[in-house]
Amino acid sequence: MIRVRTEIPVYGGFTIARGDGAGDEGVVFVKGALPGETVDAVVNEKKRDYSVATVSEVLEPSELRVEPFCLHFGVFNCGGCHLQHASYEGQVIMKKAIIMDSFKRIAGLEIEPAAPITGHDTGYRHRAQFKISAEGSVGFFREGSRDVVPVSECPLLADGVNDALQTIKRLPLEGVREVHVTVGYRGDKPGGYEMDESGGREMAGHHGDDSAPSPEAGLFGEGPAGPSALIKGRGFDEILSREYADAGFDTVFFDDGSYRGRGFVSFELGGFAYSVSPLSFFQSNWRLNLKAVEAVKEMLGPASGGTLLDIYAGGGNFSIPLSPEAKKITAVEDNAPSVKDGIRNLELNGIRNMKFIKTSFEKFHSKGQKNFDAVIVDPPRPGLSREAARRLLEMQPERLLYISCNPATLARDVKKFLEKYKVESVRLVDFFPHTYHIEVLCLLARL
Repeated sequence: MIRVRTEIPVYGGFTIARGDGAGDEGVVFVKGALPGETVDAVVNEKKRDYSVATVSEVLEPSELRVEPFCLHFGVFNCGGCHLQHASYEGQVIMKKAIIMDSFKRIAGLEIEPAAPITGHDTGYRHRAQFKISAEGSVGFFREGSRDVVPVSECPLLADGVNDALQTIKRLPLEGVREVHVTVGYRGDKPGGYEMDESGGREMAGHHGDDSAPSPEAGLFGEGPAGPSALIKGRGFDEILSREYADAGFDTVFFDDGSYRGRGFVSFELGGFAYSVSPLSFFQSNWRLNLKAVEAVKEMLGPASGGTLLDIYAGGGNFSIPLSPEAKKITAVEDNAPSVKDGIRNLELNGIRNMKFIKTSFEKFHSKGQKNFDAVIVDPPRPGLSREAARRLLEMQPERLLYISCNPATLARDVKKFLEKYKVESVRLVDFFPHTYHIEVLCLLARL
């Protein structure tokens, strides 16, 4: 047991204590503490240069500390939330501090982020991965383990996802390891567009039928569509798929890629119809995603009307809304289901000045690859590979908008661009309240 005075927050849900305040432990990463607190903590792991500890008692609490609102947080931690012991305002303050520290420590830059983009801190997630125990309990993994913590509902999930959780509990679960649920969004009506007149409930062969309706048939339909389920742990089973379909799931996917139903879930995206399959990544905090899309437009400014390149494009979330103003958009994506989603989205919206190319950015070739006015890059958590960073520097677009889910790798990559670019704007997008996850929009302008 050690008694420490904590200082600054760091990525991962920790705060740092160091020097005399950390006793003989040197630098300590303390979980469960907030900046400026005196706490007793148990050391869980000791390395040569630092230790990792968990709070056992808070002796002098921060003014940011509040009582968690979910009974599964803390002792019964389901692994989903990390910061419920801090007020939401405090969480945003800490995340902003982490961004500033990352830029200063790694890139040597003093930056002041613009006003953060925030929204509802509960009921925001339109996708969840429910784990199934051998005994048939449905919930989430306890942090750091494979133990399933049963949950009756999750405050962070949209109503439609919590409703689906109750439905799953009544359905057959033998042999099922996970059920991933996605619920669409149509304005104030969760559920998305009703883009398929039949609802897609009849079997259309072993591989389903995700053919898109023509724009003339209307994109918005009447009322919300049902959720999708991706079932892991067993192969295609027509009986099981029928039970899920009869329970209200519009799409039922299996591990082997087969499915029953529409094959996608639909969303409203700034006046566009946007669809994703359960196999594709999308921003699960959809209402905040709409704000982020508008921020991307605003940050790119006049460059959004030029020739654009969208790297790690997914299904076109950030670039499709730019299509009305852009001369031409090239979307590069290596994930096959996402490319399929992207092509469907272009067809749904009748977009003719945009194309998807299935390849990694490292292997992407374009005759006019130095003629892009702006590039949007949204890499995974490890950030850009050396080759990707090198190729971007060769392209030299006027504007480079980097969308990051890891402040440390963002700062590392930005440092590589400083010989040719300056940081014009940095902005936090808090896609995941009550977790340590941080999304950042960073606009680089060519010198």
